[in-house]
Amino acid sequence: MNAAFSGSILHAARDGKLPLVADIKPVSPRDGDLFAERSPVGLARILEGAGVCALSVVTESAHFGGSLDLLRRVAGSVKLPVLRKDFIRSAAQIDETVEAGGAAILLILSTIPEDEIMKFYGRAVEVGLEPLVEVHTPDQLRFALSLEPGPTIIGINNRDITALEKDDGDVRVTEEIAPLVPDGVAVLSESSISTPGDVRRALAAGCDAVLVGTAILMAPDPASRARDLAGFALEG
Repeated sequence: MNAAFSGSILHAARDGKLPLVADIKPVSPRDGDLFAERSPVGLARILEGAGVCALSVVTESAHFGGSLDLLRRVAGSVKLPVLRKDFIRSAAQIDETVEAGGAAILLILSTIPEDEIMKFYGRAVEVGLEPLVEVHTPDQLRFALSLEPGPTIIGINNRDITALEKDDGDVRVTEEIAPLVPDGVAVLSESSISTPGDVRRALAAGCDAVLVGTAILMAPDPASRARDLAGFALEG
C-alpha cells in the first residue's frame, strides 16, 4: 500500500516538520462554524507553511459541513499527504477518494461492522490508499491489528465518534491504548488535543503525532497556534 501519510508522520522530526496533522473541518458539532468565512485552501496552505507534517480533510456533510469537493480542492493545493475523514459506507467512497487526490482514508471501527471494515480495508490497499484504522478501545485495537496486511497506522480517537465527539473524552484514552500498539506502526492521537501539555502527553504515551482541528481553526492565527502546540518537538 502507499504509506505516504504514515511516512510523513514517522519522518516529521527528520524533515523538520511538526508532529501534527492539521484537520481542515468546516463545522464542529460542539463549537459551530470553524472557517469563519476563511478560504479552506488558504488555511491549508498556511498550515503547510507552518510546518505541519500532513493534513486531513473532513468530507462528511450532515454534521461537519464537509464535501468531496473540499478534499479535491485542498489536496490539489498542497504538497502534503491528505487524509480523507468521513463515515465510510461503501467501496465507491474509497475509489472516489483516490480520484479526489487523497493519500489515506479513515476507517472508524466504532461505525463500521467488522466484515465491512475488512472489505473496505482490502479495497483501500488495492487502489493504493493508506487505511488509517481508528480505534477507541483496546478491544478495537486488537481487531485492527489482526487486519491483513497489517496496518501501517492506527488512529486513537480520544472522544466517542458515535456521540459526534461531544463526550468528555481526553488524552487518557491515548495513554491507555498507545502503549499497546506494536513498534513499526505509526500512532496518531485524535480529538481533545488543545494544549501543548496534551500534545506532550500523547507523544510520551507513544504516539508519533497528534491530529488537531478545532483548537487550530478557532485561533486568530492558526499557523502560530499549530507551532505553539507542537513546536517544542523541534527544539534542541
